[in-house]
This record gives sequence, C-alpha cells and structure tokens, in this order.
Amino acid sequence: MSKIFPVMRCAMVAAAALALGACGKHEPELPWRPVALDDAGLEMQFPCDPQFARTPVDFGMSLGRVPVNMMGCDAVDSTFALSHWVLDDASQADDALAFWEAAVLTRLKAVDGEGAGDKSGAPFVPAGAMDLGRSIRATVEGVGPAGWTITTHGVWFARKEGAKARIFHAVVYAPKAHHKIAGQFFNSIVLQARP
Repeated sequence: MSKIFPVMRCAMVAAAALALGACGKHEPELPWRPVALDDAGLEMQFPCDPQFARTPVDFGMSLGRVPVNMMGCDAVDSTFALSHWVLDDASQADDALAFWEAAVLTRLKAVDGEGAGDKSGAPFVPAGAMDLGRSIRATVEGVGPAGWTITTHGVWFARKEGAKARIFHAVVYAPKAHHKIAGQFFNSIVLQARP
C-alpha cells in the first residue's frame, strides 16, 4: 500500500482482524440507517454507527497535505467508510480521483461480480456528481498488512462546489467479495442540492 494513504491501511487492518469472525456463504442482512453529512452535502446509509475523524493526507499531486474528513465503522465482518476533501481547482478533479485510486488499487487483483455495475472500472456517477472518466467503482483483492486476504470494494466520485470540487471515496473492506452489500452501501449515496 502506498505511503500516501496510511489511513486506509489502518482500516484494512481492522477489516482483516474482523475476518476471523466471518462465517457462512450468504451475505448477511444488515441494519441500514441514514447518516447525513451536512458539510459535504451528502446522505447515505451505514449498517453501523460511524465514527468521525480528520487527518492530513498527501495524495502526491503537488498539493501538499490536504485535510481529509473520514467516517467509518465495522459491521459483521466488514469495515464501511467514506472519506472526502476539497480540491481548490475543479478542473483537476479527474486527476485527483486517479491519484486516490492508484493509492488504493495498486498491485491488487480485480474481483468482478455478475452485474454490469459490479465490474471493476465501471462508471459510478451519482446524481449531482461531476461526469468524470475516473468516477468509477472497483472491487479488488489482495493481502493486507497482517497477511490475510482482503477484498476492497470502492467508489470514487466528485461534485463541483463553485470553482472547487469535493472529492469522495466510499469503501467496504471485507474478507471476501460482498458485491450485494457493497452495492447497497454505494447506491444509498445521495448528493444534496447545494444553495
């Protein structure tokens, strides 16, 4: 994992630890509940009560360290999280998504589901988001820091905020692919109209 994204490395460790309790072949039913992020103009469903944090991250775009807001929690055998930050120049939003994807996806193997939306690299553009080439969904598998196999379901997208852009990444870390659960999580994302 790249040094530019240590926060997600920590989340992967947490998800890998939870993998020890995983059992059964079927994806579990989860107690989805709405969570609103007023500062980001976003609502979505989480299957647990998320904790909030903020940390500076260097994405390697010559921007220096930018403050990234994160929320996440653990449910059943998985970690669910959403991160976002503001990019001063909206024209660089597609590049910002590409840098973030590279930090998460490098050296991992794609694990596609059966649906068209479950294919790694499939477009993911919620209503109100910028229509960008790097606004995608991906599912990849690799070995986490503790040596366990871990599956990462992720989406990356951006919304314009005046001359700026807010960059988003939602992710599910699990011991195996949970395409249906990840789809529920990602499809619950609603971007609110900005005044």
